Amino acid sequence: MIQREFHAMGTDWAILCQHAQTSALAEAENLVRKLEARFSRFLPESALSRLNSERRARDTELAAVLGVALELRQSTQGRFDPTLGACLISLGYDRDFDAVNRPSVDPSKPFFADLNIHIDGDEIILEGEGLVDLGGIAKGWAVDRAVEYLAAGGAKEILVDGGGDIRVLGGEWPIGVGDNHSVTLKSGAIATSSTKRRHWTSGQGLKLHHILDPHTGLPADTNVDTVTVIAADAVTADALATAGVVDLAGQLPRFLESGVQVAVRGIDGAWYTTPNWSENP
Repeated sequence: MIQREFHAMGTDWAILCQHAQTSALAEAENLVRKLEARFSRFLPESALSRLNSERRARDTELAAVLGVALELRQSTQGRFDPTLGACLISLGYDRDFDAVNRPSVDPSKPFFADLNIHIDGDEIILEGEGLVDLGGIAKGWAVDRAVEYLAAGGAKEILVDGGGDIRVLGGEWPIGVGDNHSVTLKSGAIATSSTKRRHWTSGQGLKLHHILDPHTGLPADTNVDTVTVIAADAVTADALATAGVVDLAGQLPRFLESGVQVAVRGIDGAWYTTPNWSENP
């Protein structure tokens, strides 16, 4: 087993696999960094920042990830939404999270986006006010691409962990979920969204978090603080976990219909799972 660890996309990453050269793991890390440079809204020269600024772009991969994001927005009835970048900025999340510190903003008056995204092939056009944010999908996208890259090169028993967004291929991987709960994954992906991870205090002393309700533009007022989803790929698990935090009751029928496995921690600390949750998916 060979392993590589690094920091990217504002979080710690780990790659583990069998039957791969050390150089392949280095290339997988490089792939993640290239995707960060393309999709980060905190880097002024990224493809995403240029799209937000110029309102139009031709970029094959950016169009692809935005297309998936829009499909997930539709399938979650808008609870996952990539158009909330300006709302996050209005609440003080205007830089890499490590640098967010008691912003002097008024959370009672958020910017409410009215943004439409049009995609035609590799061309993207933004209409209306607001900014695209890929924070709820970019890590999952990068995790999936890294796994695919390593598998194409002949690696076996692969695990790519992007700060808790995890996908595995082959082998058996025990993965902690929280509060001493765990699962063993043999294939597929697991992702967790939580109001406990990225939260901050406004200048007025109000506690805020990064998972917004698209209907209000404010941090979701929810009775759960953590949602973990097991799905076929990390992009899907990532987006559905976010949607689950925003509106668990509304999303549960979709979770059950689609067959994804879900574990939820309520704000009272109690854990609940869908009937298909298994220690060995």
